[in-house]
Amino acid sequence: MPMGSSDLGLTASTAKIHRMLFFQDKYNRLVDSPNGSPFWWHSMPLPNGDRIKGSAPDKDLQFKMWRAMQIEDLSGKCVLDIGANDGFFALAAVMAGAAEVTAIDKDWCTWPANIRYASEIWSFKPKIVTGDFRAFEFGRRFDVVFFLGVLYHLEDIFGAMKRLWVLLENHGALYIETQMSQIESALPLFEFASDIYPTVATQDKGNMFSAVGLSNYLFPNVPAMRNLAYLYDFSYESPEGPYNQYSRENPARQLFKFTKIA
Repeated sequence: MPMGSSDLGLTASTAKIHRMLFFQDKYNRLVDSPNGSPFWWHSMPLPNGDRIKGSAPDKDLQFKMWRAMQIEDLSGKCVLDIGANDGFFALAAVMAGAAEVTAIDKDWCTWPANIRYASEIWSFKPKIVTGDFRAFEFGRRFDVVFFLGVLYHLEDIFGAMKRLWVLLENHGALYIETQMSQIESALPLFEFASDIYPTVATQDKGNMFSAVGLSNYLFPNVPAMRNLAYLYDFSYESPEGPYNQYSRENPARQLFKFTKIA
């Protein structure tokens, strides 16, 4: 189904205008939560040129991540955004031409209120799911999966990778963003998050936003990410070069593109 379909709620002409407005580099002003939500993680652009004040000090952070992924065109693609949060990347997929977008996250204080607000103000209709991607029956596979800021929150990374492989179409693309270990090693390793040892980030046991009592588990190094791709039959790319301002400015965070090998 082409962009502008009733599933996404956009005509072709409206989609073109929205794409230009959504991805513009500058904004008029930063605004506090416009829907009464306690806070926003994403610095979400608004059609009037304002931007919602997200939690990160860098109000361009999500835009830098998107540019680093070097996604130009998703025309005709079915996209799944896991851990979609406020919905920036689900919206960005629509703006890039996706035919269908599904966004999933757990039931917590800003979900799904923020993504519903963003969807309505930009006039698109994603499929919004509250649940666990590891157990939810989507009833289909996807051409593109976003897995941004999720990997290191999972106790069972390996089970999650198996599930992601199943959710992807053959030759489908999996985009991963994760906190990285800063331990230098030529061998693959996962740094075990801790509140009692000086790991790159704390375990944050008892975090109020965590449904399981722990916020962080395992932080991979680059060889571990390459090994994950190999183990679960993905090809591996690590976006580099002038487009990846995100990782240059945030060296403890990295982006990866895994492509499912048929």
